[in-house]
Amino acid sequence: MKNILFSFKGRISRKQFWFGTLFMIVQSLVLFALLSMTFNVETNSPSTAGLLIILIAFVLNLWESCALYIKRFHDRNKNGWWMLIGLVPFIGGIWLLVECGFLSGSEGDNQFGSMPN
Repeated sequence: MKNILFSFKGRISRKQFWFGTLFMIVQSLVLFALLSMTFNVETNSPSTAGLLIILIAFVLNLWESCALYIKRFHDRNKNGWWMLIGLVPFIGGIWLLVECGFLSGSEGDNQFGSMPN
């Protein structure tokens, strides 16, 4: 899982993409639970520890998302910069979902590595 979520090199299959996405969702839920335990009811705001958890969760999810999207685009024989299509309002998110989650990768080896299992 470490290679899937933290490396920007190589290719991953749709199955690996969805497992990585599921792992990130569970990870976010755990971090949210930790955050809720650090919430200060008296001031109605997160504590310093809570803010640190938010920062860690944001950076971790951003890094892991980029790694997943880049490697899926590599599997589609496209440059990883295509993940920036997600910044286009409305259409970008749909494009990412279809391109990375539903379309199959290129057959055989390509410039980004060997075909994933």
